[in-house]
Amino acid sequence: MEKDSIKRKLSLFMRDSSDSDSKELVVDFFLSWTLRCASEEAIVKGANNITPQLQEYCRRILSVFLFDDALKIGTCTQVLSVKVRKQWQRIDLCAEIILKNPLCIESKHVLLIENKAYSTLRHNQLETYKAIFEKEYADLSEENRHYCYFTLRDVICPQDFETCKVNGFKAYTMDDVFNKAMEDIRSNMEPSGNDIFDEFWLTNW
Repeated sequence: MEKDSIKRKLSLFMRDSSDSDSKELVVDFFLSWTLRCASEEAIVKGANNITPQLQEYCRRILSVFLFDDALKIGTCTQVLSVKVRKQWQRIDLCAEIILKNPLCIESKHVLLIENKAYSTLRHNQLETYKAIFEKEYADLSEENRHYCYFTLRDVICPQDFETCKVNGFKAYTMDDVFNKAMEDIRSNMEPSGNDIFDEFWLTNW
């Protein structure tokens, strides 16, 4: 693989002749794994094959989901732990993240991710999930609650984009997340060396 850029290839892992949202379940696992690999806790617990390179990429992706900025969680900010629930109250992913800033002050952030493969949002879906999420985390300030819509589509349909905007959800395609996360290092980015990460993030679905 050339060192000047990542050459993204077609992946057959989730691509076949079907057009089913069953792929969403697999994406949920991949996203959950990516977020958890960003944490120091994962290394302490002895999770396999979490290299510094892999953790750096995962931290950047987590930072995009939380702050729309790959470098907001910088080298001086520790991701102490990431706990994820899948399909809690029918919400695709619900993550609790503990960050520690350079002043050793800890803060808790929570993240709701609604994931779509090929379908679009149902009527009032985001409103319903957000209300459940806000009730569960009513003790946290609004700035510590984060909402994201993630799709495997090449582009977000205008109706879904507007629904996200109205409900305070950041809306991303998979390429949006990857490009934002790796923008400043894309020209000399290397594969992570982890087969799971590279299959999901460095190939084209």
